[in-house]
Formats: sequence, C-alpha cells, structure tokens
Amino acid sequence: MRSRFIAIGAAAVLASGAVAVVVFTWNGTNAEPSPGRSRLPPATAEVRRGPIVETRTVTGTLGFGDLSSVRPRLKSGTGMVTWLASEDTTVARGEPLFAIDGQPAIVFYGDFPQYRTLRFTAESIEWVELETARDTVRAGTLKLAAEKARCADAEARLATARARLTDSHADEPATPEFADLAGAVRSAEERLERVQRLAAANVAPSTEVTAAERELTAARAAIEAATRNAREQVSAAKIDLAAAEEAIAAAERALVDLDDRLATLEAQASGASDVEQIQANLAALGYAGTLASMVRTWQADAGLPATGIIEPAHIFVVPEAVKVAEHVASVGETVSDTSSERLTVLDYTGTQRSVTVPLTVADRPLATEGGAVVVTLPDGTEVDGAVATVGSVVTDGEIEVTIDIPDQQALGTLDIAAVDVEFVSDRRDDVLFVPVTALLAQSGGGFVVELIEGQTSRLVPVETGLFAEGRVEVSGQGIAEGTLVGVPG
Repeated sequence: MRSRFIAIGAAAVLASGAVAVVVFTWNGTNAEPSPGRSRLPPATAEVRRGPIVETRTVTGTLGFGDLSSVRPRLKSGTGMVTWLASEDTTVARGEPLFAIDGQPAIVFYGDFPQYRTLRFTAESIEWVELETARDTVRAGTLKLAAEKARCADAEARLATARARLTDSHADEPATPEFADLAGAVRSAEERLERVQRLAAANVAPSTEVTAAERELTAARAAIEAATRNAREQVSAAKIDLAAAEEAIAAAERALVDLDDRLATLEAQASGASDVEQIQANLAALGYAGTLASMVRTWQADAGLPATGIIEPAHIFVVPEAVKVAEHVASVGETVSDTSSERLTVLDYTGTQRSVTVPLTVADRPLATEGGAVVVTLPDGTEVDGAVATVGSVVTDGEIEVTIDIPDQQALGTLDIAAVDVEFVSDRRDDVLFVPVTALLAQSGGGFVVELIEGQTSRLVPVETGLFAEGRVEVSGQGIAEGTLVGVPG
C-alpha cells in the first residue's frame, strides 16, 4: 500500500517563543520498519547531533537596580545636612557621599558597614567602644563598692542607735550618756524627797521644794530628749540602710549589664576584618606607610579631623561605586534618628545596569543563579546576561529575578527600558535531532520518519524527546548522524 502525507494543521506552540509546526500523519499500521520504497519525498533533511534548547521569554525592566537608602549615623541623635552629592552622579571610593554638621561621609568599598570606632596609633589599634566599656565596668565596680561601704556604715549606725535606744530604757544604763542622765534623775528625786521632808518639818522653805521639783523635771526631760534622739537615729539609720541596700541592688544589676556588654564586645575584639577593610581602601587610594600614618594622612586629605580615630559616621561602606538617585533631605535640613522617615538623606542605586524580571512561582525553576539568559533590547539587539539573584519573597504570586549584564557597553545609552529575557526552560546536549516536519504520526500512536537509502526510502519508528525551535530529539533503528530523512517540500 502506498503511504500518503496528509496535512492536519498547526500544532500547539510548544513554549513561549517556539515556532508553530505542522505535523503530518501516515496511514500505515505497521510499527516495524517498512520495506524499501521507490518513491522519494519531495525534500530531505540530515539527522544532526548537538544540543536542543527550549526557551521561555518573559518581559523585564532594564534599570540600575533597587533603591537603597542612606541613613547616617548621628552621635547626638540629630544633625544638620550640610552637603549632598548631586543626583545622577556616580560616587566612587574615596569620595564624599554626604555631610552631616560639616563632617563628610567618605565612600569605602567593602562587604559590611563600619560598626565600631577605632583609634590608630603607632603602637596599637584600639577599639574605643571596648575601652569605654572597660572603663564603665571599672566605674560600676567602684560604685558598687562605695554603695556596699555606705550600707555597712548604715548598718553600723543602726546597730549603735539601737544599742543607745535600748540603753535609754535600762535600769542600769551602760553608756556614760544615759548613766549620767539616769544618775541626774535619781539625784533630783532624792533631793526633792529630802527637801519635801524638811519642808514638812518647817525646816526648809517652800521655795526649795519648788526648785527641787524643777530640777527633777529638767532631769527627766533631758533623758526623754536623749531617748527621742536615739529613736530618731534608729529611724534615720533604717532609712539610710534601706536606701543603701536598694543602691547596692541597682549597682549589681547595672554591673551585670555592663559585664555582659563588655563580654560581648570582647568576644568580637579578635576580629580584624574592618581593620583590613580600611587598610585595603587606603592602599587602593594610594596611601602607604604605617596604618596609623595612612589614616591620619587620609583624614587630613578628606577634610576630617586628623586624630587617627575613625568613627562609623566617617565612612559609608558599599560593595562598589554608587549612583545618587534622589535627595530625600535638603541641605540645611535637620535629620533625627528618633524618626526613621526623617533620618534618610538620599537614595542610591548601583552604577551597573541590570534587568529585573517578575516570574510566577510556577516559572521559578527557569531561573538558577549563574544561569545564562539572552536579553533583547527594544531595538532588537540581543545581549548576553546571567541570573544574579532569585528572590525568595512571593508578592502577588511572583518572585523577582535580577539579571546581570556583563557587557554594559552593549546596552548603549539605555537607562530604563522594557526588555525581553529569554530563559532556558529545558535542554538536551549531544542528542540526535531532525526537523519536526520530518515526523509522521502513526494512526495507532507514535511517530515514524522516512529514512532515505540511496534511491529508495523506508519508514522507521522513532522515539521522540525534547521539542524545541522547530526540531525534535529522536532515536531509533538506523537513525544516525548524517543520515537523511524525508520532509515536506
């Protein structure tokens, strides 16, 4: 039976950007290779070996990347903006980005911000916050010792006051004070008793009785006053003791916090990455000599006090040069770290243009960090790119993928534009493939190709693999690189 080619229409698009193909059917029923046929197809194509790549094209945006905000370090909590780098300018290593209260913040390159104050001397490099923490702990220790001494003094005074109060009520006081006062009362009582007897016998005048009564009253008043004084001393000592005990507790709590802070800083003291970062930047700027001399010379050149002390506010660390995108604050405006909205002084981006692409969660497998992509510019120019980052946050069902463009010159003068990004969705390397139009669909399922052998041909069943770019991966008996298969004319 003669086989016939019957066009049945265009197949569905295999993937975004793939070409539509026409599939033909063969009405033969055998799955085995057919015997030789004398009638040849109108055209032929070679079985080739190589890669087959399936792609998916997604629209993205060319630009300078995400905005980053500059929030200066403010020692006093507030500061006035005195200078800002102009918008759309590039600020590189060693150049000022902004200034607060007349103090410029110089751009250094690195991986992490300057988090501590360093003092560079000929002999050593000191961490100022660590030294301050040690001084604070020593001061806290002294304060605790002083409060304990105050407490001990209050305890001693309380003990003395209590003993004095107890002695004031004793029949035979032990302290000279109350012994004398008690003796004065007894003497006054005895004198009054004697004078009263004499007065009763008309031997002593009544004025002496009155005088004796006054003497007794004064003696008793004196001992009562001394007793009240003893009570007051006890009360005052109790108050002082309670205050001293509370002060000790507060000093102990504060010292625990200070010790914890010091321990935290000391655990970080062994790291020298920030010192190495400073040294690398100064060397890149052309400074030489000891690190202390490099720092002082750089400070003088940068308009900073040449003290050898670098504070976090003195430098602004970024991975590379930045492009000033927008001023958030104005020169002369006061910013404060009590309000995050008022603290930002400017926004910046990187200087390298990149492409951001929103991918649906389902398309997430298309993007792998380091994976190659092709970016098509609005004028049709194709530029190579590589996946830099793949977002992990899903917003409205999409994640953001960033594409780096190594050849920035290929982008021309474009700053912001809509572009097409072609991702590889599937790939087969070193496989045999033929044009999709070489496939003949069998009525019972599967495909065959018409294998050309000289002036004859035969139908050979094939297994298909990846379909992409109008080609299809095939394998089967007699299918080899360089052999010819039939295709429509």
